[in-house]
Amino acid sequence: MENINLDQDYITTGIDRFMRLLYERKRLELSQAAKEMGVPEDTIEYWAYILENQGIVKITYTLASIYIEWISG
Repeated sequence: MENINLDQDYITTGIDRFMRLLYERKRLELSQAAKEMGVPEDTIEYWAYILENQGIVKITYTLASIYIEWISG
C-alpha cells in the first residue's frame, strides 16, 4: 500500500477531513468524530467502513463504543 499524502492542496470532501482528523489523532471514538465534524454517526461509520476495506483504518467494536484507528503508513 502506498503512503497517503494529506498535505497536498486539493479540494477536500468530508471523508478527506475525516482522514486528516484520524491521521492526526490516530484513534477516535466514532461518536466523538461525528460530534467534532458535525456529521451523523452513520456517515462516519460508512466512511470508516470504506477506509477499512482499503487498509487505511481499523474499526473496533466494543460493548459501549466504536473506535476507529489509523493504521496506514
